[in-house]
Amino acid sequence: MERDIDRVIELVRNRLPAVSVVQWHKVHPADDDGIWWFRLPGVEKDIQLESSYGTCPFMVEHDDTPSAAEAEWAGSIDRAADAVVKYLQAQLALQAGDGKAGTTEPVT
Repeated sequence: MERDIDRVIELVRNRLPAVSVVQWHKVHPADDDGIWWFRLPGVEKDIQLESSYGTCPFMVEHDDTPSAAEAEWAGSIDRAADAVVKYLQAQLALQAGDGKAGTTEPVT
């Protein structure tokens, strides 16, 4: 059965084909492996989605999130994919020098 995260990854890759996705792998049995990092080549910052079972809702954190307490939540597959794409596109724009990066819209 396909999990929500699989669909999120598919949607993100459709819009950003160069994206790489890395899943956390447990070190200890009590660890949670429900964390996925999304990165683009040449972009220093990344964004992560977290869900213990790979299903909605996802906690959304990125390198500009001040703390986990201020993380946003994406309650649907589309919102999670949009959050990833918007953040990474903003980072690309910042690196290109158009000054539009560094802000993201809340995903609720």
